[in-house]
Amino acid sequence: MIKVFILLICIFNVLACKPVEKKSLENRSTYPFSCLSSQSDCFIDTELGQYSVKFLGLEEQGKLKTELPFRIQVQFRPADNSHQLRSIQSYLEGKTMFMGKVPVFFQQLPIKNKVQAETLLASCSEEVMTWRLRLTIAIDAGEEIKQQELFIDFDSKQL
Repeated sequence: MIKVFILLICIFNVLACKPVEKKSLENRSTYPFSCLSSQSDCFIDTELGQYSVKFLGLEEQGKLKTELPFRIQVQFRPADNSHQLRSIQSYLEGKTMFMGKVPVFFQQLPIKNKVQAETLLASCSEEVMTWRLRLTIAIDAGEEIKQQELFIDFDSKQL
């Protein structure tokens, strides 16, 4: 009798649980990239032009959810039409708590001066954590390559 009772409880527990539904980025393809409300800067003006840094992913209260993939899009609007975005080297690091450096690999999009990357954030013991996205950007400025270093801070929330 006890074995049957334990078996029924186990079956009930298994049936009562359902997996967490993770919304994939493919399902969000109709949503536009946007600035997060927790983001330190969305547009950064420099002597070479303006950069916009926008995100696409599952977010809650302006914070990205950890352990779920998201995308970052960087667009360069040059001050001089001869300037062109050449490459970006980038990584994420925890500002609230250092958790190492997570490389972020940007790929050129068909649209000139626009790149995109897909990455994810690790979860830590903090409910809300601030991250820093560091960008080293190479701009083709005619006869020379100019580099600029920028950063964006934003928050994540545990899944």
